[in-house]
Amino acid sequence: MGSIENETSYDEFTLNFRVEEDIPIDQYELTMFNYEFVGNRTTCNVVAVDGVRVLQYKIPATLPLEQFLRKQLYKGEFLSILSNILNQLLYFEENKMPLIKILLSTKYMYIELSTLDVQLIYMPVSKKFSDVNITKFIQNFIGRVRFANMECVECVEQILQYLDSKLLFNLADFYKFILSLEAETILEDEKEDTGTTVLATSSNYTNPIPYLVRIRTNELIPILKSEFTVGKSPDSDYQVADNRKVSRSHATFKISNGECYIRDNNSTNHTFINGNLIQPGFDIMISNDDYIRLADEEFKYWVR
Repeated sequence: MGSIENETSYDEFTLNFRVEEDIPIDQYELTMFNYEFVGNRTTCNVVAVDGVRVLQYKIPATLPLEQFLRKQLYKGEFLSILSNILNQLLYFEENKMPLIKILLSTKYMYIELSTLDVQLIYMPVSKKFSDVNITKFIQNFIGRVRFANMECVECVEQILQYLDSKLLFNLADFYKFILSLEAETILEDEKEDTGTTVLATSSNYTNPIPYLVRIRTNELIPILKSEFTVGKSPDSDYQVADNRKVSRSHATFKISNGECYIRDNNSTNHTFINGNLIQPGFDIMISNDDYIRLADEEFKYWVR
């Protein structure tokens, strides 16, 4: 059994896995997986693709988690993602669905940017799978994360100390521990909002980094300068080297007073916001989740 193809669009991924004809499908597991649970809305069906029997997954998500982890994460983001994954693992465990059938790899996990819900892939087939080590997965997952500040690093140290202190790993107990860290973070945020002095503040959320998501490649592009140019020129802050319709210095994104503006730099094939043509030379404010099109190259503006 192997992956055949991964077709992508911005709002949905289609993932196909070849399944030999003699491998039975576990109908109970298939049904349980197709229920919406704790943020997972992925569906799985057995279909034929070019005469080949496949498990076809329709994944309603924005980005592969592996791609998302290229950005720096704050404590709240990190804990939200981890707790969502753990909550899904508990769903499988409580419904007697073997955890060894989950593809526990960020390569096969997908994330919805607006909610940080993670979509996991479960293989409802009756065959032998390799053993899975949840502790090792968590440690590997943590090892892939780039942390935004010391607050997040200290949180991770607490998690690793917790894992080291347990002779036997218990998924439910570990999930409760992560929820307690989330509750502490929420309390810290509330204290900060009311002006109460706290040891750890959430001031890192006051100026979140905006991103562009390139639709065709799902690339996550941080806008790290007050004026950020996109074009096909090597001198651009982000170069679109593989699309001739994009001008050399097609458009500039400008960050000012916490807002983001876009200006078309007299491009040949124009700039569009949510399908609407903008006039060159003017700074136009854009909002979270706006679609930006440079010629026929589409991006989504995202800030959390």
